[in-house]
Amino acid sequence: MTRYWIHYDISMTYPHGWPPVVGVTGQNLDDCLEIVQHRYGPPVPPVTRVVEDPDLAHFQPGDAPSGWPLGVPVWRGIWYPPENLTRP
Repeated sequence: MTRYWIHYDISMTYPHGWPPVVGVTGQNLDDCLEIVQHRYGPPVPPVTRVVEDPDLAHFQPGDAPSGWPLGVPVWRGIWYPPENLTRP
C-alpha cells in the first residue's frame, strides 16, 4: 500500500464537492485515483500535483488547505478529508 497527497485544480468543478487536496492510500497511484473518482464522481478536475509517501509524522490539522485532522492513512481509502475514522 502506498499513500498519496493528490492535488486538484478545482476551479472548473467547484462547488461540486471536490476538495483541492485528497489524501488517499491504495495499491498504486491508479488505484488511488479510482478511489477518489468513485467517491467524488465526475467531472474529474485536473491533477496538478502528486506527492507519493508524504511524511505525516509531524502533520498538524492546519497543514492542509481545509485544516481538518487526518483519518487513518494505513487503511486503503481516503484519509483526508477524514472519512475513515471508524473502519477501513
